[in-house]
Amino acid sequence: MPEKTTVRFISLGCPKNLVDSEVMVGHLMNDEFTVVRPDAPSDVAVVNTCGFIEASKQESINTLLEIAQEKKKGSLKLLVAAGCLAQRYSQDLPGLLPEVDAFIGTGDFSRLGLIIRNRLKGGKKRNYVEYPKELPTARTTRAYATPSYSRYVKIAEGCSHSCSFCIIPKMRGGLKSRPTDDVVEEIRRGCDEGVKEFNLISQDLNEYGRDRRPVAGPIEKTSLFGLLTKIADLRGNFWVRLLYMYPLQFPDRLIDLIRDHPHVVKYVDIPLQHIDDAILKSMRRGSNARYIYRLISKLKENIPDIVLRTTFITGYPGETDEAFDRLIKFVREMEFDRVGVFTYSAEEGTPAFNLPNGVPQTIKEERRDILLQVQQAVSLKKNRRYVGRTLKMLYEGASTQSEFLGSGRFYGQAPEIDGEILIRKGKAEPGAFVDVKIVEAFEYDLLGEIVE
Repeated sequence: MPEKTTVRFISLGCPKNLVDSEVMVGHLMNDEFTVVRPDAPSDVAVVNTCGFIEASKQESINTLLEIAQEKKKGSLKLLVAAGCLAQRYSQDLPGLLPEVDAFIGTGDFSRLGLIIRNRLKGGKKRNYVEYPKELPTARTTRAYATPSYSRYVKIAEGCSHSCSFCIIPKMRGGLKSRPTDDVVEEIRRGCDEGVKEFNLISQDLNEYGRDRRPVAGPIEKTSLFGLLTKIADLRGNFWVRLLYMYPLQFPDRLIDLIRDHPHVVKYVDIPLQHIDDAILKSMRRGSNARYIYRLISKLKENIPDIVLRTTFITGYPGETDEAFDRLIKFVREMEFDRVGVFTYSAEEGTPAFNLPNGVPQTIKEERRDILLQVQQAVSLKKNRRYVGRTLKMLYEGASTQSEFLGSGRFYGQAPEIDGEILIRKGKAEPGAFVDVKIVEAFEYDLLGEIVE
């Protein structure tokens, strides 16, 4: 009996990309391929690329070129580029990267096994990129790359917003929402398998379902509110965290539902990008500073102990010193728990690409660093409020910072992007909920002891 073809995956970019990689691995395992660790030798290497901004594009290309060296040595038979970069530059990459044997985009992963077999048998076709059309379901086999107790649940694919700086709609297509019952079934199955944390993701959770609404009938037959309402009926001890909620379409009843929900944690990731009205208008964000101030205030007033995360862009074309000063003032006033900052990346194919009044790269980076320094002080202040309190924590095992410390996260710490609680006393099984008394606070992390 011939040995199975071995395949390894390198997944770059965001959690949405990671879900795609899990789906691809699931398809290959069902197709009798052997999937090995990302650092193990293999017959085939698949790089799930990111093409969002210049830095991520460069990382993807460098990774492909590095792995291509294995082909020259004869230790690798096939190199496949999948995902966003392949989708975005489907017409250009085959000529620019002759080292890559096959290109597959962001929504046709079920054919991956067929494509690999075709190329290994001598097939000449290299470009397999098509318009994104696939959407995973609760029945789609996934090989989870996350710990057994934590999963990402992608409730929709694509995006129908038209933000001037963003290329995602061209890489992922328009909004495609999963049926509500299908998402609920995925979470129910996860609960049965012992999952304790579900992180809901899409380009914009608040946009979920708008492509599925009937012309006549209930106004919001499919919506985030309706989805969360059904999740409330599920039994079990588990968290649901909401990641990527644009500020548009944030009704009061959704705020109340987050506050009162038995499973949804009081954590909202709401990418704002800026606060200056002229910049927001040019970005095509659909909201102004007054609306944003009012929304953030409403979230804080109505949801006690809410943890708010946001992201900003520095150096967008036309960002003056005065506009940046408004952003600094806003961050100081609002006191977000978590803030991510990106420098503006001019991406061809976006409406903002040819805008005048560009900001020099050095100024972009200087403003990013200033904003992060401002937030660092805010973050330390916010973390100190937990000292002396006992928090429910999801224990994850030994800390990567020290072999002498344990580690876990409370509801206000999303995996990978936020800090952690370092444990100096007590131990538990990974994936268990435990009570932890916080004894010290740092800019990003907390230090605690498990309450016996």
